[in-house]
Amino acid sequence: MPDREVIPWWKGRLKDRQLMQAFFSKTWNKLGSRIMVMFPEKTTTLYYSAGRLAGLETQREYFKLGKQKPPGDFKGIVEFIKLALETLIVPFGDIRIAKLYKLWLDEEAIIEIGDNPYASGYESAEPSCHFLKGFIEAVLEYLVDFNRITFEKLDVIEETCMSSGDKACTFKITMTYPARG
Repeated sequence: MPDREVIPWWKGRLKDRQLMQAFFSKTWNKLGSRIMVMFPEKTTTLYYSAGRLAGLETQREYFKLGKQKPPGDFKGIVEFIKLALETLIVPFGDIRIAKLYKLWLDEEAIIEIGDNPYASGYESAEPSCHFLKGFIEAVLEYLVDFNRITFEKLDVIEETCMSSGDKACTFKITMTYPARG
């Protein structure tokens, strides 16, 4: 009998990325359903906390162990968040920086995630990507603190979500600097 080639699941001969996205979405939704049954009052907090933990681990692995130099400005931080999301957290989604701009005392960015497997197949009246929000906040806070950037306020808001019927999930990141005077 000839030897059969063993293909690890991550190197599967899938013809379509949508198959992996569907598998991820189904698994994430099943996990979420079980968490909602076990902890109905704490589901949002659990997802958000797990996202923050993933963000902390990402920066630890990438910067401390990998000896990479962290980005030092808002644009670089947003670009790193996009890279981390598309490489580690949402490899099956379509991630882009939809806007990146500076206002008088604010710098703002909008990260858009199309085909988001975290929101796919889930219906909600309001944005529900608490895991991704926690991840983005943790990375943002760490890099701002690491670079000793003086700010008045950091904000991450999920403005639109596929689970509430939108075409994509969008996260608005705002860093407000203190007024000089």
